[in-house]
Amino acid sequence: MRCTSAAHRFRPVEERDLVRGLRERREEAVRLYLERYRSLFQHCIGQFENEASARDDLFQDLVWHALERLDQDSFDPARGSFGTWLYRVAWCRCVDLKRQENARRRVRLVPQGDGVPEQVDPAASPGTSVGDAEISFEVRGALAELAPDDRSLLELRFVENQTLVDIARELGITVEQAKYRLKRASSELRRALLARLPRSEVAE
Repeated sequence: MRCTSAAHRFRPVEERDLVRGLRERREEAVRLYLERYRSLFQHCIGQFENEASARDDLFQDLVWHALERLDQDSFDPARGSFGTWLYRVAWCRCVDLKRQENARRRVRLVPQGDGVPEQVDPAASPGTSVGDAEISFEVRGALAELAPDDRSLLELRFVENQTLVDIARELGITVEQAKYRLKRASSELRRALLARLPRSEVAE
């Protein structure tokens, strides 16, 4: 009986079923995606990044970026396997990020001798205070529009300042799944905030 249960748990999932599940953002499909293609992403990352913390951040970026590309129907099974497509997407993303990083390093934002104040005035201006209040109001409104799970996750992370490890333990999931859910919730919050802005501000 135990063997049958294990066999069911690790039953192979067809690639087309996995892709469909990822497009629908089904939890089981996301979990399998993170497990099955972890080594593929890490192999690609190893060609670009040596620092451990940076590699972890890059892993999360690639995981989310590939899902966004999948939503855009850029994967064509007639042109190759999902794994091959993932590696190509991850590689191109790493190249783009490295180019952006190198470009930022070349830009000197503040030329020497421009008279930048040595200290920042701690007193906020009246305009800043009003602006902060308006932003706080919009954020609260956008949070109220989110699904309860997304709202609770954002509050755990940014209001209660819980670590990802603590959140994962509380929800009974892996740290990577917690990072994925937080990324998804943050993206939903951003969409809700943009929807509340006047069209003229969004265009700018």
